[in-house]
Amino acid sequence: MKRLIKSGLKLTTLINLKTMKKVLTLSFLILSSSVLTLAQTPEKLAISKTLSEFETAIVENNAKLASKLLHADAIILEGRGSETKDQYLSHHFHSDGRFLSAIERKEMSQEIKTEGNIAWVSTITSMKGTYSDREIDLTSLELAVLKKEEGNWKIIALHWSSR
Repeated sequence: MKRLIKSGLKLTTLINLKTMKKVLTLSFLILSSSVLTLAQTPEKLAISKTLSEFETAIVENNAKLASKLLHADAIILEGRGSETKDQYLSHHFHSDGRFLSAIERKEMSQEIKTEGNIAWVSTITSMKGTYSDREIDLTSLELAVLKKEEGNWKIIALHWSSR
């Protein structure tokens, strides 16, 4: 009986050690991925923030903020056309805001690359909802090019398409 209790304790200890190893390994992996996320460069965070603020400006119809985030030489490619910053802000900006306000958006992926004072960001977003009495279910593809001037990231080119 004593042997069974002793071997039972050894087995329990062995199981506890294996469980503890798994818990520690899992904790390490979670901590590592958190550190990698936190280790995202301040530049990439600033770039992401610029794009997020631009989307908010569109949704809230805030042309002043959108203008601040767009580079003076910005070009926007959408649908079958190309627009300058001023053309976009006076035309499609407002209809894009109405559209984005009516649609549920879920970012599926975003990849940010930088080279000096230039960044390019590819984003894939799922868009679903109803707009102008039409059901919308599409995947939006965005390529944004940003340029850093005087310490601020500005959007110099945008290309939007959907499938």
